[in-house]
Amino acid sequence: MKRIITLLLAALMLVSCLSLMACNRKNEENSESSTEGEETENSIYGDGPTSLGLPASLKFNDVFKVLVWRSWVDEFGTTPYSEGDAVEQAVYERDAYVGNLLGLEFEYQQEDGNYEARYKFNDTVRKSVLIENKTWDLISGYSMCPPQLALEGFCVDLNDLDYIDFNKAWYPEFMTEACTIKDKTYFITGDISTNSLYAMQSVVFSASAAADNGINENDLYQMVYDDEWTIENLFKLCRDLGRSGSDGVWDETDFYPIVTSNEAIIDSFYYSAGLKMIDETEDGELMISEDVMSEAAMDIYSMIYVAQNTDKSFATHYNEFKITEKKCIFSMSPVINFRVYWTDSTESFRILPFPKYQKNDPYQTYLSMWCSQYCIPTDVDEADRSAAVMEAMGYANYHQVTPIIFEEAMKLRYSENEDCANMFDIMRNGRTYEIASLFGIAFEGRGASGYAFMRHMVLNNETNWVSTYANTFENNLTRVVGELNGFFTK
Repeated sequence: MKRIITLLLAALMLVSCLSLMACNRKNEENSESSTEGEETENSIYGDGPTSLGLPASLKFNDVFKVLVWRSWVDEFGTTPYSEGDAVEQAVYERDAYVGNLLGLEFEYQQEDGNYEARYKFNDTVRKSVLIENKTWDLISGYSMCPPQLALEGFCVDLNDLDYIDFNKAWYPEFMTEACTIKDKTYFITGDISTNSLYAMQSVVFSASAAADNGINENDLYQMVYDDEWTIENLFKLCRDLGRSGSDGVWDETDFYPIVTSNEAIIDSFYYSAGLKMIDETEDGELMISEDVMSEAAMDIYSMIYVAQNTDKSFATHYNEFKITEKKCIFSMSPVINFRVYWTDSTESFRILPFPKYQKNDPYQTYLSMWCSQYCIPTDVDEADRSAAVMEAMGYANYHQVTPIIFEEAMKLRYSENEDCANMFDIMRNGRTYEIASLFGIAFEGRGASGYAFMRHMVLNNETNWVSTYANTFENNLTRVVGELNGFFTK
């Protein structure tokens, strides 16, 4: 029965996507008779936040070359889509739509570029740009790669180009703020990327495991609605629920009510509380945030430390399958796990936003670092053409791909009830990101990475927040902030 439902949903997604593509193609044809830049009922073009701000007559009649990393979900239709995969199909058809719209034929070069391959990916770009090989018109990379390429002078400032409009709906404000420093923006993501929504970090739970341990599913949703879904209350729920095996030794085989599916999720304890590692002054200068030594930061870590060491309710024995193995109730996970790891699970899981630090704070959803960032290499012949493609892709994704990912996959396929769908809305509306995470590669090789201070504390079971920061992180964080200020002041 579940398979039949899935196939029916896939069919509905296909019809929805094809209808929208046909509608947009019709609008494009009708736009020939409308005034350039004027938004009419029959035109996709205009000044509104969801309309396309490109000239209706813009056609390039050329080949457009893209370097794209192998991410969790294809950013481009690099290969024919899998049968029944509505997201892959939407991406594939979006490429055809943008190509037709701008008179372009896409050529892709796909390379490994995840965290383990980040240096190799950037070396590939450097070698090409240094000899002005003009190999690619656009680059889609793992989130840390374009920022590092920008620091080394290999990316065009998008604010200097004609066709980029950061007021459009496909550029979320939280991301443009993180990527823009001193009015310079060398890379960006948003609806242009198929991965950005999948990168949302959340708390997933097993309804059956919760019930077995005396936790009512509906009470959890109500905690969110009532502004009571906090780190403290999550730990209180699970304080006495950890269970060790007969040997009395606590290890990864035991039952911990809360686990992390990967170590990067630990960062959310800090960033979903609204805390920063790097802040900006009123003059636009970057500075180490006062949050680093705040009472809130140390209070959060104290709660984690007690849960991990005293209550045995929280563990970083990260594994995407702990929740399927009934080794936990709550798995702190990115949304991508629904697509990649849990599709064949016999149990359907529920979702909650990451807990906030305290009441009256907004729910904030931190993005995993593997979300894609887009940049234009400095050796490109026509940077404005690349900007036009980025804008058209953002527009097309916003209207054609994001609805499939968010409304059809997340709020329908991954949601077991209306409450889960509401949780996805709360998560999306509260997305946040951090400057220090973007420039993560800059920290490497000369001390601990500043963006992962909380993670370091938790994984190493540190006991002194102040001394660990002073001895391990402060110098490197000071250095990187100085380098960023120097670069963006040029």
